[in-house]
Amino acid sequence: MPRMTFKASNWYIAVAAVLFADIMGGCRSDPAFDQVHTPTHVEFEELFALEDTIRLDTTVLIGSITMLDVNSKGEFLVLDRQGEGVHVFSQPGGYLRTLSITDCNPEATFGFSAQLTFLSDSQVFILTSKGALVFDESGRCTQSNMAPEFATDTWAACLHRDTIFAMSRSVPDGAMIRAYDMDLAFVDQFPLPAPRFPRRASVSHPHQGRAMSCFDNDIWWVYGESFDVTPRLRRGDLTRFKPNFYIERERDYPEVPLVDQSNFREITQLLGKAEAEASSVLGVFALDETTRLVMYGGIRSDNGERGMGALVASHKDDMAGVSTLFPKFPGATKQGNLYFVEDPEDHTDGEFTNPLIIRYQFTPPKDWAR
Repeated sequence: MPRMTFKASNWYIAVAAVLFADIMGGCRSDPAFDQVHTPTHVEFEELFALEDTIRLDTTVLIGSITMLDVNSKGEFLVLDRQGEGVHVFSQPGGYLRTLSITDCNPEATFGFSAQLTFLSDSQVFILTSKGALVFDESGRCTQSNMAPEFATDTWAACLHRDTIFAMSRSVPDGAMIRAYDMDLAFVDQFPLPAPRFPRRASVSHPHQGRAMSCFDNDIWWVYGESFDVTPRLRRGDLTRFKPNFYIERERDYPEVPLVDQSNFREITQLLGKAEAEASSVLGVFALDETTRLVMYGGIRSDNGERGMGALVASHKDDMAGVSTLFPKFPGATKQGNLYFVEDPEDHTDGEFTNPLIIRYQFTPPKDWAR
């Protein structure tokens, strides 16, 4: 089991990638919801039982796992942005195949925007610097779409029924969820309400690929300033949860001058101080088809350290929500399983190994039902 310790945030790295964007936008509140509850707080070990440890086959050496996804067969889809590779491993960790993005587009590279997800057990969806790609179970490229919104303006994507949904990255300028068919042809779009704090939304996003997730009834999305996720289609009497460790933001980031090399450190420190004033949502995972796992950053522990917390809740009204502290940000979830990617190990003999993946099984509390 990973030790329950808090680690420093990668917030400054994310800021460095997006600070040069315009810090502008409108201001509207999230839609009003009728029921907001405080979830019961429990220990991590009460919710997640350690199942096993997986070592990925060293047939392919991975510098670091940038993104991880898992299908219903337990197969692992791994993005190694450093090594510019997308690899598939079996449930025990055996190497299956590598997906070549240049088969779809000879000029394709990963870059900062690279993402991946299993659309199904047999199909893989990859976002690159040139657009969106789909691969079949044999590793063959079957679809590609070089539309600019795929290459530059997609912050998360998932499959709901037979439709691929993609959430835009340009939050203050009119965030939306776009819909595509399985041939990557555009079908429709769904505007989202603007964030309350547009300057913050321009700089600090949920983790890439984790701004929304697909569940059995809808696509649920989140902003970094939210306290719970929101379904794409508005419903009345929706129950949402606000953990007791969540500190709500009261003001937007301060206005800052144009960033250059002379003031970059000063401005990042200023925005870092503003970020530390409140909690933030780091992303949402589909723990299973009806259960959401919402991750929070900036959680203050009893000893004053800042770490991560989580909400586990069902969008079925017969289930209450629970909150807990997390040791680190998850790599993936699937069918009640939670996966953590361990840090690379140091070997004094110079041997290289792939990171370990630790799998936990979600164990609902006995009194989870209302």
